[in-house]
Amino acid sequence: MDAAFPQLFAYCQADPLFFDSPLRMDDRSSRFAVSRRPLPDGWRARDSDLWVVLEPPGTRLPEQGWKIHVSSALDTTEQVCDLVVSFCLDRGIPLKYLRSRAAFELLNSKYADRGGSGKLITVYPPDEDRFGEVLPELAALLRDFTGPYVLSDLRYGDSPVYVRYGAFRRMTYTSPDGELVHAVRAPDGRLVPDDRSPFFTVPEWVTVPEVLHPSLARMEAGGEGEFPFEIERPLHFSNGGGVYLARTRDGGGYVVLREARPHAGLDGTGTDAVTRLGREREILRRLQGLDCVPRLLDHLVVWEHHYLVQEYIEGKTLMEEVFARYPLVGPDPTAEALAAYTSWATDVLARVDHALMSVHARGVRFGDLHPGNVIVRPDGSVVLVDFEIASDLARTTPVGLATPGFTAPPGLSGREADDYVLNCLRQWVFLPISPLTERSPVKLATLTEAVAAHFPVPAGFAPRMLRRFTAGRSPLGEDAPARMFTAARLDWPAIRDSIVAGIAASATPDRPDRLFPGDPELFVSGGYTVGQGAAGVLWAMRQAGCEVPPEYVDWLTAAARRCADPRPGLLDGLHGVAAVLESLGRRDEALELLDRARKLHGELVTPGIQGGLAGAGLSLLHFAGITGDEGLRTEAVDLGRRLAEQLDAGDAGMFHPDSRVGLQHGLTGVALYLLELYEATGETRHLDLAGRALRREVDRGHVLADGTFQLLEGNRYHAYLSSGSIGLALVLARYLGRRPEPGFDDVVDGARRACRAPFVRHPFLFLGRAGTIAALRLLGRPEDQPVVDEHVRRLGWHALSYRGHLAFPGNQLLRLSMDLTTGSAGILAALGVAFGDSTSVVPLLDLRAPAPTPTGDGGGQAHRRAPAASLS
Repeated sequence: MDAAFPQLFAYCQADPLFFDSPLRMDDRSSRFAVSRRPLPDGWRARDSDLWVVLEPPGTRLPEQGWKIHVSSALDTTEQVCDLVVSFCLDRGIPLKYLRSRAAFELLNSKYADRGGSGKLITVYPPDEDRFGEVLPELAALLRDFTGPYVLSDLRYGDSPVYVRYGAFRRMTYTSPDGELVHAVRAPDGRLVPDDRSPFFTVPEWVTVPEVLHPSLARMEAGGEGEFPFEIERPLHFSNGGGVYLARTRDGGGYVVLREARPHAGLDGTGTDAVTRLGREREILRRLQGLDCVPRLLDHLVVWEHHYLVQEYIEGKTLMEEVFARYPLVGPDPTAEALAAYTSWATDVLARVDHALMSVHARGVRFGDLHPGNVIVRPDGSVVLVDFEIASDLARTTPVGLATPGFTAPPGLSGREADDYVLNCLRQWVFLPISPLTERSPVKLATLTEAVAAHFPVPAGFAPRMLRRFTAGRSPLGEDAPARMFTAARLDWPAIRDSIVAGIAASATPDRPDRLFPGDPELFVSGGYTVGQGAAGVLWAMRQAGCEVPPEYVDWLTAAARRCADPRPGLLDGLHGVAAVLESLGRRDEALELLDRARKLHGELVTPGIQGGLAGAGLSLLHFAGITGDEGLRTEAVDLGRRLAEQLDAGDAGMFHPDSRVGLQHGLTGVALYLLELYEATGETRHLDLAGRALRREVDRGHVLADGTFQLLEGNRYHAYLSSGSIGLALVLARYLGRRPEPGFDDVVDGARRACRAPFVRHPFLFLGRAGTIAALRLLGRPEDQPVVDEHVRRLGWHALSYRGHLAFPGNQLLRLSMDLTTGSAGILAALGVAFGDSTSVVPLLDLRAPAPTPTGDGGGQAHRRAPAASLS
């Protein structure tokens, strides 16, 4: 399962089509009865996300302190809520509780955040003395109850009562990487991280109260000597427990430990991890002797956690194998490479099919077949792992957990359900785009056609796959959205109008939190920004030459005005909204928001375009140009000076070796801003600084074995517009139009070569195919036009329908998105550039290259070589 899925999971609960705030999920039938209880005089109740907050009269809590969390098993949540609310009302202590059983199930589900797991109620003692009084009383009240361990906290005695030191009210700051961080205040007044890791920590300046000393001593004693294994490394974490590679303490061989936490990791039926682990143990006993299933070695309980000890299978997951071998992520894959991959893939799929038949022969439905649950041994044989949701083959009830993209449709069970998912796996091995087909089953036919078009699969492979998908069910029908991109002659006006109609159909001007659905980040940033909010969508509509309804502009203005804690940035804050409003003819409102953004410049702690100095500077230069205000120009130059100081600071400044790269967050965007400063002032020092920034960014990349140049961030190579080499290439081309630089042309050609790869997992602007389309078109090399055309046609792989109009999936393809960064608006902007209607894909960013000089096909070798990139 994709690492990002746990963070997105909560935003998939309220709406089957769009990411939405969890607080909007329909949990009315499971609301706790305590919410209907009359409150004492002066008490106030208010909603806060999924919580109900109860505050006594005259409450004035400190910013932070020791707070108490109460846990509960699922079946006792109603009773525990009633007891603790009564306890706090009687003592005048503020608290909050989850509003419903469904909310508790969500926050305690298998893929919920482990740091928040188990929390049903939070109690806020106003000071340390009250904390010391309340804690033992509350523990005594709940001594007969139990619940999931709250991993971020210290457990008080044997009770379901936990404590940690943290913020009582919301405090945040922007980290050097541009992320919003939950904070507490240090004694010197600085905001520092409010550590919510899944283990108990205390800020260094905080003294642990005496009432907690016995509990702390008990935790520190740990009981490690009772655990008969040494953990080598974790293989996987979920809220239900971890999976670990381990070995016995006597130096024996490797084993795999599968951990389960009591009452935690609930599935869709309310079953906890321990119950599922018990079922898995029984299933593995039934399957003993099969060479395609790991041997069950032992079962043990250490402290409160349950473990299955299983045979360690040497090898890689099928996902890892595919990502390492997949030929369509390289430029111009050869017929030999495609044939070799096809031979390997059909062989490994046949082995998985045989393994699944062996499991079925024992009367077991696997239930969770996906690329991460198949291990390919060095000899090519396969092993199925993770039988957590396996069941009797005759069982007809649905499983409580399933992996997106590898789920059988309703009505299928037993062998038929597993066989359907095996067919999904067959398609994924050749075209790893999931879970698109769950959004629209007609995509099964489109993706199958794409497999047959790109790989030399046997003649009957694709028709047989389609027959398996439709056996006993209705035909898939016509994929009208895909056909808009595969027609002999593309109808750009029709595509444009359909995308805009889809955006308009999704609008919710009655909602204060968002105008258009997009990435979950919009609920953090306020719903109005350029990147994930309304500003970017309206800008893209205007760039496409479409009418922007005045009520949408009114919504944007009001949302930006009412935000109590705005950011100043270009893509994540007020500078970007000001630029968009000005482009829409609302200059007075734009200047109002510009002035508000300028007052927040002290909060600019990152360098890039997203929310940092470079983005703010581009806005100041823009408004200086259209208003003639030299004060704005002076401020812009001052931001350039601050960036120059950071460049001089070396590794000690913003541009340390682990800092982010690319146009959105890194030195690429900084260089673009410095080039704009050069254009605005004519001062060559800005051009010199741009060259320095670009050379440092180029040094963060490699020429890979396939001749492509890509930027390295963390352990992944990128060619994307926002974080990769093609965004860098655009700025390098602009720089080269003003000054030659040895090696830069080769980097541009290497980035262009990277963009020849046929496969891109997402259709996005910033991290997907749309950005590639726009960047190649903006570079303006005639020899790249056939590549642009092919990328445009392959947008049909992702094209979906929303109310009869074109729409596109967002983050991890789990829901539709309309925003600029991850959704339809970004694709609209990119296609506007591709078809010649526009020259920009992001407000205030001029990424047009100067007239090119003839070059070869690319593949320059400007930099050191590195191993070939793998699928990302």
